[in-house]
Amino acid sequence: MENLYVVGVSHKMAEISVREQFYIPMDIKTAALKDNPFHELLILSTCNRTEFYVVSYLPLSKENLVDYLCKWVKKNSKEFYNYFYYKKGVSVVEHLMKVTAGLDSVAMGEDQILHQISRAYETAHNLGATKQILNKLFQGAIHTTKRIKTETHLSKLSSNIPFLAMKHIHKVFDDMENRIVYIVGLGEMGSLMLKYVQENTTKILASSRTFATVEKFQDVLTPIPFEDRYKAIEKAEVLILCSACDKPIVTKENYEKAVGKSSLKRLVVDLGNPRNGESSIGNLENVEYICIDDLEKIVSENRRLRLIEFEAAQKILKQGVEEFLLWYKKDDVSKVMKNHEKALLKTSKEEMEKLFNMLPDLNQNQITKIEMMFERFTKKIASDFLYKIKDSNSYEDIKIYLECLQRSKKGEV
Repeated sequence: MENLYVVGVSHKMAEISVREQFYIPMDIKTAALKDNPFHELLILSTCNRTEFYVVSYLPLSKENLVDYLCKWVKKNSKEFYNYFYYKKGVSVVEHLMKVTAGLDSVAMGEDQILHQISRAYETAHNLGATKQILNKLFQGAIHTTKRIKTETHLSKLSSNIPFLAMKHIHKVFDDMENRIVYIVGLGEMGSLMLKYVQENTTKILASSRTFATVEKFQDVLTPIPFEDRYKAIEKAEVLILCSACDKPIVTKENYEKAVGKSSLKRLVVDLGNPRNGESSIGNLENVEYICIDDLEKIVSENRRLRLIEFEAAQKILKQGVEEFLLWYKKDDVSKVMKNHEKALLKTSKEEMEKLFNMLPDLNQNQITKIEMMFERFTKKIASDFLYKIKDSNSYEDIKIYLECLQRSKKGEV
């Protein structure tokens, strides 16, 4: 399995100030998937990680893949090289299974990463960038994660990012029903954040770059045009930023102008990657600013209960890895069996030629029918015999059987 690779940067090795430089928007991701030099490619880019999964029949070093990834975000690979991890072979399978199940996330067992990986796989697959190996690998990882979520309580005990954000908001304000909350960005993260906010207050303002998006939620909030965001900031005690952007959409200077000299306590929760607000906002008097990395500190509160379920999840995860490895090995066996089928067809053709020589009066229509019959019969034998052996025996037993076949062809047995 030396042809399977992953290279990436995540919250475990890099702070958000580094990670946000490697966020890959959809237009760049699409271009990279359409125009890539590999046999297969899938790109995952979230607030906590950017990863390239690659199948290549030419050996690829860490340098090769880091250079390639950095090319798409126009960064100097040498400057950021040490922030990247690189895995190949079985380690890639184990890594993806953990990531998909949320066991490598800031909030262990969180659900959002499964949706993000499903979308990343769907995008790559629809663009023809994935083939047999990555298709099987990602389908297996998604299936394994669904098993973990139904067969353990890990998901119920998990703390996704919006949940952690809401928990921190409660720490700052214990009377949320009297607070005005302003959400900027109503994509997947913002919509989930809205659900938590709705449970605590009805005083909700929201903006989106596309006003029609926020209007859909006007039965539960007050829509604010994006260009009027600083007017809303003036009113809000809690500002939640969830927008997709290349540079900050809320600056310290404009935020300070908006809130003036108010002594009101305020909280800015920045869930964007890249960050939506300038972190220096937190230097203003009576203003607290937190981003995704800050939420890691809250994770430990639920860790004890999740660790119990983690053990059960690990067992299912191991089964998922083993199932993929067995498929991969048997796929190699299938290739060998295809060669045997070709050998059988060759023998069948030789025997047909002998038959035709013995029956010189056959017309072309009869010859064609006999050829079709021989070919169907030969393929049926190969399918019924060889493939049943593959499906009902261990990989080791199949290998022994194939070795015997090869030796018999050479006249050794």
